[in-house]
Amino acid sequence: MTRTITLSSPAQDDVPGLADTTVDTEPSRDGDLTPRRRRSRFPEAEQTAPAPAGQARPVARWAGAEGVLRELVRDHATAVGLDLVDVPTDSSAVCTVVDAAVLTADRPLLRSGTPLLVVTESVDVPAEVWSAALAAGARAVLPLPAGSDELLSRLSELARPRSSALLLGVVGGCGGAGASSFAARLAAAARPHGSVTLIDADPLGGGADLLVEAPVLEGIRWREAAELGPDDAEALRAGLPRVDEVHLLTAGEDPGPTEQTLPPVLSALSALGGTVVVDLSPALVPVAAEHLHQLLVLVPATDHAVRATVRRLRAWQLPGGLARAVVRRSGPLGPGEVGEDLGLPLAASFRDSPRGTVPLLDVRRHGSDRAARALMAQHEAGVRA
Repeated sequence: MTRTITLSSPAQDDVPGLADTTVDTEPSRDGDLTPRRRRSRFPEAEQTAPAPAGQARPVARWAGAEGVLRELVRDHATAVGLDLVDVPTDSSAVCTVVDAAVLTADRPLLRSGTPLLVVTESVDVPAEVWSAALAAGARAVLPLPAGSDELLSRLSELARPRSSALLLGVVGGCGGAGASSFAARLAAAARPHGSVTLIDADPLGGGADLLVEAPVLEGIRWREAAELGPDDAEALRAGLPRVDEVHLLTAGEDPGPTEQTLPPVLSALSALGGTVVVDLSPALVPVAAEHLHQLLVLVPATDHAVRATVRRLRAWQLPGGLARAVVRRSGPLGPGEVGEDLGLPLAASFRDSPRGTVPLLDVRRHGSDRAARALMAQHEAGVRA
């Protein structure tokens, strides 16, 4: 088989070493390797890109009294293009900023489902504030004005557009669940709906390039991606190698992403449209969660896998409604039983594909490929968790 891997043409002048390339990977007839199969074209579908939606000026919600602290927060919000509002239940807010005094006195006020930042005028944050912030799922406790730079950075990050790209995380509920394979098949299912990027988000390098049998080729990998800024999204995507119509970000022989380098890449790609599928290491789930529309937790249908998944879910402390279960029917439990035991809605279930099938390269009518297509159909119909 001849597999063609291409690099996108835009922004090549800005990224060195990204000449327009076609790589023939058909093995030599003199070698012992079996020729590779041509990628299946089933099922055919028209290429349709999601329509951009207009967005109003974003707002941040304030929970606290009038005063110096609120004015400080308002100035920071205005600097990054946010309006600060006092509506207690404003569901359109990109985040909630709360006075630590309110947090410890009236937690029910904060149940808005938005990212939570806690601010305080105290130079030394009291232990009870840290405890209350942790219980409420706050992302940071910031003393002001000392923490002004971090508040500005976090508000700027939250103010970035989140709705133009669909970000789907895939993670195994236990070791050996098959999450990487399903992530690649989900990326394959997203191809008819616009641009697709598959991210190998494993600090040790998960080997997604090996999984999809991508040959060695030039292009941006995690080492270079970690050095790009938030405004370099176009150059990043243009510089990624394309394997069977999917942009691929992997580590190669180098280390993969960290808790510091993964969020900026997700934030940058979120504004470019299309679909981003993130094959997540369990260790990076907490820092990726705030960027995802949905986290798909792959769980084999066994008691051992369910127990392991329960422990991981407790450790991750995910926002409500983010995670859904994808059940691999390889054990005695039914998909409904797995979802009920985990306390998660069931996104999909499937039986394993035949042995030897390669994600992206081989697409099948049934199994995980069909489950991936069904999930993408749901999202394209407007389901963005």
